[in-house]
Amino acid sequence: MIAPDWSVLPVGVGGWEAQLDAFSGCGRLEVIDISGSKVAVDVGISKSSIGLRALAAAWLAGAFLCAGAAAALATSPPPPPPASPPPASGPTGGGGSTTATTTQPAGGSTNRTPPPDTRAPGRVHGLHAITKTPGKITLEWSNPHASDLAGIVIRRGLAGCPASATGGVQVGGTSVRTVQVDTGAVDNTRYCYAAFAFDGHGNDSPAALDRGVLNPGDQTPPGPVSGLAVATNAQGQIVVTWRNPQHAGVAFDAVRRGVAPNCPAGPADGSPVGGQAVRASQVDRSAKPGVTYCYRVFALDAARNASATVPGQDASVPKPAPVHHTTPVQGPATSTGGGVTSTLMRGVAIAGFLMVLLMVVATIVTRRRTHSSAYAHAARGQLAPARQFGPISASGPGALVIPALAVLGCGAAVALVLLNL
Repeated sequence: MIAPDWSVLPVGVGGWEAQLDAFSGCGRLEVIDISGSKVAVDVGISKSSIGLRALAAAWLAGAFLCAGAAAALATSPPPPPPASPPPASGPTGGGGSTTATTTQPAGGSTNRTPPPDTRAPGRVHGLHAITKTPGKITLEWSNPHASDLAGIVIRRGLAGCPASATGGVQVGGTSVRTVQVDTGAVDNTRYCYAAFAFDGHGNDSPAALDRGVLNPGDQTPPGPVSGLAVATNAQGQIVVTWRNPQHAGVAFDAVRRGVAPNCPAGPADGSPVGGQAVRASQVDRSAKPGVTYCYRVFALDAARNASATVPGQDASVPKPAPVHHTTPVQGPATSTGGGVTSTLMRGVAIAGFLMVLLMVVATIVTRRRTHSSAYAHAARGQLAPARQFGPISASGPGALVIPALAVLGCGAAVALVLLNL
């Protein structure tokens, strides 16, 4: 075994010198040609200063490499946080804004506002009106499938359909719903309804329309009247009586008159009798004597729906007796008290008239006899005895006959004047 010579450089297999690996600490055998003879030498245990310096440089390079990697990891920015969803919009419908943090390549961060929401919800579907109840129109529809739907607006137009969510007259509120009742609409009037859906950012959907909506109102008439009858009162006027239907919502009764046989068939036919009020009888003060009328009574409600026609009776006002300004012809005496009194008065008047005539005749005859007797006695120069004058003597009871007859005659004359005899 030859002692190693550290000054001898290793030689390769082909005979060239083998350079010692500065980063290797392991030994190896090399063949060295010394004075023409080849000897195997273990060069792996070389501890020369060159090998130590190379090893120290390798360790130093490794240390710097590790320190550079650690510094690079220490200066790299942290990963960005996960994006948070935008906050929900408020109940007023205004859209809120959110800020998102983005990581720039240089390691800085900035706040950026997203663009505003300009996409409107979908259109309302199936808008239709229900008009089964008088004074009330019910609207129904289906809402669109939109996650940001904030409310529904219903608008009513009279002359035309509302073109926007601010046109016409608003019906109800703005909440999310599928039914709305309109109690402000007038019956027998045509309307156009429009429905709009809106989101929390103030975006309105296109209008959903229902044109020509008309509520006919109350079309159910009251029941007919009953017990219709016609009679004549003591003044010779025609009186119509009837009974109204029960619990039928009668607003007023209409009494109509026609000349028979043209009887009224409805509340607008013929001539009206009386006013428009709920009543159970009516006096016809405008009927003409000698004309035959037929009467009909109709019950009407607040919507002016008239009841059915009820057959009535015909009636006429009797013709009054003719009035003469001359002495009327008296008929036979009746058995009533007034007739007896009138006949008795006529008898007394006739008797008094006859008494007046008798008094006049008796007075004339008596005076002639008295004058004749007085003249005869005067011619003979004698006075006529008092007894000759008999009943016309001033002192006898016969003196009351002529005044009594005069009083009776005057009473009879007055009675004749009063009775137009």
